[in-house]
Amino acid sequence: MFLWALEVAKSALFAQQTSIYVTSHNIANVNTPEYSRQQAVLSTLGPVNLPVGYLGRGVWVEEVRRIYDRFLSLQINSQQSEKTYWETYHTTLSFLEGILGSSEQEGLGTLMDEFFNAWHDLSLNPQGYAERTALLAVSDNLVKFINYKAKQLSSVKSNINQEIDTVIQDVNRIISEIARINGLLRRGRNDLFDERDGLLRELAQYLDFTVLEDSQGRVSVLVGGIPLVEGLETRQLEMEETQEGVKVYLTDSGVRFEITSFISSGKLGALLRVRNQIYGEITSNLDELARRIIYEVNRFHSEGEGLSRYSSVEGVYAVTDPDSPLQQAGLPFEVPQGSFPIRIYDANGTLIQSGSISVDPSSDSLNDLVDRINNAFTGYLQARVEEGKLIIEAQGTYSFGFARGDQDPSGILAALGINVFFVGEDASTMEINSLLRDSPEYIAASSLPSSPGDNSNALQIAELQTQQVTFQRAGASGQTVTTFKDFYASIVGDIGLKSKDAMNRFETAEGLLQSLENRRQEISGVSMDEEVINLMRLQRSYEAATKIIGIVDELLETLIALR
Repeated sequence: MFLWALEVAKSALFAQQTSIYVTSHNIANVNTPEYSRQQAVLSTLGPVNLPVGYLGRGVWVEEVRRIYDRFLSLQINSQQSEKTYWETYHTTLSFLEGILGSSEQEGLGTLMDEFFNAWHDLSLNPQGYAERTALLAVSDNLVKFINYKAKQLSSVKSNINQEIDTVIQDVNRIISEIARINGLLRRGRNDLFDERDGLLRELAQYLDFTVLEDSQGRVSVLVGGIPLVEGLETRQLEMEETQEGVKVYLTDSGVRFEITSFISSGKLGALLRVRNQIYGEITSNLDELARRIIYEVNRFHSEGEGLSRYSSVEGVYAVTDPDSPLQQAGLPFEVPQGSFPIRIYDANGTLIQSGSISVDPSSDSLNDLVDRINNAFTGYLQARVEEGKLIIEAQGTYSFGFARGDQDPSGILAALGINVFFVGEDASTMEINSLLRDSPEYIAASSLPSSPGDNSNALQIAELQTQQVTFQRAGASGQTVTTFKDFYASIVGDIGLKSKDAMNRFETAEGLLQSLENRRQEISGVSMDEEVINLMRLQRSYEAATKIIGIVDELLETLIALR
């Protein structure tokens, strides 16, 4: 019986030793991220049937349990994806908002005001050379600023692409580590589970996913139902840049599955949304602003007249096929239906012939337009097409102009790039017509023929500052009718509102995540006070077990001495 008592005391010693080891392990990892508190679960050893009755055999450590709430962990991962998504979204939008700048007190809004004010100044002295050079200088500032913004946005696109590539490399690294841990779960399961949960938490910062766990504790990580990790197998992510944006694929034995639409959260989800949607809207709207400025100013300028008239003029926009209808000829601006004027002057500057050329863009080609000009002004003008561009030349000593008189401009010449102020078709290609840079006298301040002192065209262009213009706004249904400055203000304001909303959502997500983290700490975190108290309790139990061994030893010695 005494020997049996020794076995019971021995089991107590071993059990308390294991419990002390587990408690020490907890204390050692009190500051380890993602560590979950462990607990030695003690159970009584089954009794044995002796003549005196059933007696217990002591205690054993049934398992070392990991104190862990799986549902809470899934909630934390989901909220981590949400928080990182809005954090990245806000940061990127704030950067884009900084690039666009303010439209009221500085930046593009001010430059647009200065541009139209320069046209007003020219209208006060339409023959003034100083006013013309000042207009060109202000216009150059406007153009360079718009070009610079377009270049900055292009740089942002490259940076986002690089960031997406970096994120994908990180994701591939993480899923490889998860697969590695799946293969090691026979050893040190609790600590490996903590390490794996840390990797899943890190992965949640980049994208949203679903986790499935099998009976052996191995996990499968799925995105859109397609496994990234399945047991020991992984599928790598890769990106591809297309005209529509960046696409993300899963590759498996050479077969690719596009998962872009399934990534809606995390840092990768935010970057994809900004790159594929917001960036496109911003650049499209900036291009639309530049296009409308180019076209609306050119619409008036192209059918006006400067201090000098043309002996030869070449269009700045080329058609893809001079025999195709102008509607389908690949011009950057739509050719409207209507007509435009041509005025012929002799060597003394006397107006000797006027006429108009009608255009139906649905049926007329650029070659048809050439024939019409040549037939209408035989002996005065010779029109032709070179490299897809319309060229008009005066014969002999004649010259010509396009003053429309008191008629509204048709916009045909503007679409063809004849007698224009601006060239280009978007924010990155917008430029001042090089002819005007070299010869400011061609700036068309007048809409009347043979009237260099007329300022009507300059006034009409200046009035564009407050005129309602129709814009095709990206990210909005239908058309927007507003002024140039208000349209730009709406672009900046929209980004600002999106950025503010993202910041609010980030703060909300951060607060919820912190609440979940606090709950996790309550369940899985290590409390030093609790562990120290537990350690003292285990110490007393261990001491009591050793005391039992000492008592049994004394009793055995006494028993032996009786013999």
